Amino acid sequence: MSVSANRNIVIVGVGSSMSKSLAIWLASLSWNIALVSRSEKNLSAIADQVRQAQKDKNSKVIYKVSDAGDPEALKATLDWAVREFGGKLDVLSYNAARVAPSDITETTPEELQQDFKVAAVGTLVAGQWFAAGNARADRIAEGEYPLFLVTGGILDKEPEQSVASLSTAKAASQTVSRLFAKVLPEKANILVGMPLITEGLIDPKTGEYNEQFHPDKIVHTVFRPFFEDRENLVNGTGSWTVERLY
Repeated sequence: MSVSANRNIVIVGVGSSMSKSLAIWLASLSWNIALVSRSEKNLSAIADQVRQAQKDKNSKVIYKVSDAGDPEALKATLDWAVREFGGKLDVLSYNAARVAPSDITETTPEELQQDFKVAAVGTLVAGQWFAAGNARADRIAEGEYPLFLVTGGILDKEPEQSVASLSTAKAASQTVSRLFAKVLPEKANILVGMPLITEGLIDPKTGEYNEQFHPDKIVHTVFRPFFEDRENLVNGTGSWTVERLY
């Protein structure tokens, strides 16, 4: 199956791995792409790489520095993207999380609260914003549904001692996503997709990408099917697959 060109996506929580690979792939399909993260330097560099992959130079690649853990800032940033695109979103991808070592015996309440804000509260805010009239619904009759895509893993089932705070916050984020998956298709005609990555992308011994878990491979193996399937649901959402593991 193919993926249509000239659609709109916001990617929240852009880093140098999966979210960058996702943006580069969609840029090659002439998508309008808004990139959001907290680092101006990294975000600017990634935006330049995404622009180099653009097939259609009239499509937009824009970016904005924003804190996904601040609900009002996140909503304002999403509103900004819609204005810049001049239309609603086809896909909203949420990938924001703070990845840092933490020991459960030493994690402070403030640290855990901040991680919850970014991973769990941010997922809640983004999903509610998308459902509040910001998802493009005019192609549903043709079988093309808007998609709320939330990246995750298996930390909710197998928490890691070395990233205790992240494990706790991601477990909450994935619970929020699964609840959205039960509600949004019927309430807002929005699909929820959860690409769940089961291993670390970086080999701790070499510091290089684990070849099996290279971001480009993950995007085309796990992310792409969500994009293909969201356009082929002429018989409704009953056949939709919410979770895909890699």
